[in-house]
Amino acid sequence: MKKTVLSLFLASIAFFGYAKPDFEIPEVKKYENAEECRKDNDVALKTAKFFFDAKLPEDLPWVKKANAFVLVWLTESDDIMVTIDETRCPFMKCDNKDIRSQMLVAYLSGCVVYCLENKQKEHNFDMHFFALTKTLEYYEKNKSISGSDKFMDKLLNDSKKSSFKAKEQKKFK
Repeated sequence: MKKTVLSLFLASIAFFGYAKPDFEIPEVKKYENAEECRKDNDVALKTAKFFFDAKLPEDLPWVKKANAFVLVWLTESDDIMVTIDETRCPFMKCDNKDIRSQMLVAYLSGCVVYCLENKQKEHNFDMHFFALTKTLEYYEKNKSISGSDKFMDKLLNDSKKSSFKAKEQKKFK
């Protein structure tokens, strides 16, 4: 039965097409300089937001393209500074490496959104907490498709407690 439903689902996607973003996600491998990268700040913001709004699995081709662009933009931009470590990015402790990499892209996309909407370069607690919250929302929205991870489930449960923000703030310093 599940194979039949999956087959019908995949056939309907092929027939009706994917839900495409309403803007062009650039296929940039490298920027010449920071100024060239800065010209794409608006599309970086749109792309990071698209990542969170995308529906899986329908939007998977564009999500992969969005992931690649956000990572190139983030690496090349001098408008944002992000520090990645297990304290600030607890999802790095996930057992499932696929989920871990998805959560990393979600976190970085959250940082991009916060940076560009707030014109803030430094990776401070507010940027971190915004990105972590978006990452947890993304995980919850997509775990039935992407799979679940015990560590992420615990983190998601902890995030619903009133003490979560204060605990994160202590870890961030």
